[in-house]
Amino acid sequence: AFTGKVTAVKKAEAKKKDTLVHFTVEIDYFDYLSRGGGRHSKVGDTSDQRVLKLGSVCVIDGRMVNAATFAKAIRPYLWGYFYETTWLDLQTTPNFQWGEVVAVGKDAFTLRVHRTHKDVHIETNPPLEIKVPYDDKISFRMESEPSDAATALKPGNWVQIHEPRPQMITLWNRDTAYDSAEQQPVEQGKRGLANDLTCRAVLGKVVTKTPDKVLDLSAQVTCDRWLKGEKETVTLNAKKTSFVLDGKLAPPKIAAVAGRDAVLCHYRSDKVPHKILVRSHDDSIRGTIMAMNAETLRLASPAGSHQITIEKDAVFQVDGAPADLQAVIRKGGDLVVLPKRGRTIIAFAPQKVN
Repeated sequence: AFTGKVTAVKKAEAKKKDTLVHFTVEIDYFDYLSRGGGRHSKVGDTSDQRVLKLGSVCVIDGRMVNAATFAKAIRPYLWGYFYETTWLDLQTTPNFQWGEVVAVGKDAFTLRVHRTHKDVHIETNPPLEIKVPYDDKISFRMESEPSDAATALKPGNWVQIHEPRPQMITLWNRDTAYDSAEQQPVEQGKRGLANDLTCRAVLGKVVTKTPDKVLDLSAQVTCDRWLKGEKETVTLNAKKTSFVLDGKLAPPKIAAVAGRDAVLCHYRSDKVPHKILVRSHDDSIRGTIMAMNAETLRLASPAGSHQITIEKDAVFQVDGAPADLQAVIRKGGDLVVLPKRGRTIIAFAPQKVN
């Protein structure tokens, strides 16, 4: 398991009846790797992965999708968190630098960039401390809310450093929806496969004795979950879990915040999640297209209507794959719009986790 950048994608041969796509990832953070160089593996090494027809939980930009949709969307230069063939958490937005603020100066701050938290990998991949310049041209946010440098860059905060991003407009069709039938029933769980307890959730209270730990921690997680479409509130006692925030590993004091959307990732025959994929609240605008032309979109959402001006350099996607404007502007479509923005630092303050 690791995070990294996709460098190659190859469609599976017809004789590979269990596989849709092969892909290669250049690793920038180790959760754990037993294959290849094992504990001697270094950041920059590559690993080959697969998208399975049965047993891969596929997520794109926080949205659970079916394996066929994921196989069509994955392409070089995208990135994400990948746990063998089991949980594939792909991001179509530009990658960002992720780390912990350790010191702040007048025009630069020191960021600790972790490349693993696993004991067997840390000797080969120790953390780096880098100087990051900042000025008044950078936008600062505390998660989804505008902020300032003094608040965002407090030591102990974790930050995402985003380079300028064009407006991104993505249409999602109904036939992309996640299908729990693509997972092994929990009673028949096998090594290397997710099981059908995997589902979307909204985090509630999280209790752990190790809020600073990143990998393999014990935690009691209360959440609302939608198992096979049915909502229920449950408390799960996970013995060996980790939280992945926006595609990057993070300690529960940063990631496990009540109200955030999540995916509970269940493995083999486990009835508690082994990984929890969490999404922060972002600046996206989401809704259904009510009216459109080549220059504007009008969306309807539970929060009200939104008038969107289409930027000249906008990037378009359909179901996570590249597209053009005409493919996106379809009345009734489920749309996600990420606004155009300049260089942005998004900070996350440590939360009190009981």
